[in-house]
Amino acid sequence: MGIKQFEPNIFDYDYTGAIDTKGQITQVWGKDALDQSIKLWIASFRGEVIRKPAKGGFLIPWLLKPMREVSIEDIEMTIKDGIDQDFTPYLKIISLKIEPNYEKRYWDMRLKVFSSDLRVQTTVNEKIKGRLT
Repeated sequence: MGIKQFEPNIFDYDYTGAIDTKGQITQVWGKDALDQSIKLWIASFRGEVIRKPAKGGFLIPWLLKPMREVSIEDIEMTIKDGIDQDFTPYLKIISLKIEPNYEKRYWDMRLKVFSSDLRVQTTVNEKIKGRLT
């Protein structure tokens, strides 16, 4: 008898609506499901979560403001607070880095999180469009 490898117990349906060979919507598991959840959370507006109108929308107000260096700490704190409030089971933020790219008008976000309950770790790298003055 060998040791059975632990399989993550988190899954979601692919938000793109991709269809597998059996005609079913593709499922994403483990790290991929957590990645998708974080990316959708980042893009969410307050009130978009069904039956939980107070969830989401933490980052959007910052994207409507001019891009400035002084905003970086505020954006990082907003993301940390939002993840603490909106994610269950709890996600531990291992690292978070926000950098502005003024020339191309986006925020470069690198977020690394770990879920001890789900035994899943992931790193999300996103370029998030912001307003530039």
